[in-house]
Amino acid sequence: MILTLVQHHLTLATQAEVSTVDVGASIFPVLGWLLAIVFAGGLCIFYIRRWTRRDYQEQVGFTLGDLREMLESGEITPVEFQSARDAMIAQVKKQAAKSATTKAKNAKYTPKK
Repeated sequence: MILTLVQHHLTLATQAEVSTVDVGASIFPVLGWLLAIVFAGGLCIFYIRRWTRRDYQEQVGFTLGDLREMLESGEITPVEFQSARDAMIAQVKKQAAKSATTKAKNAKYTPKK
């Protein structure tokens, strides 16, 4: 009777080892495919973000240097240059004030004056 119990126990232990090996062998291909899908998705996100940033950066209007070149080439008059320059300066000041206001709102600590 003891021999049959030992043989039965050894049989169950052997079957348990085989089943865990099968589970481990079947998980690796699934993990490989999952890793490949995550990597491909990361690459897609990287290139889409890069593409959208490029389009945003290309939409820059005139710079002060561009206006100076247009003035020197005679495309615009000095009066037009001055008004465009004043409009640019006003826009930059407006953006700077807005940025300073946003930074002040986001500040964690503001010292008392």
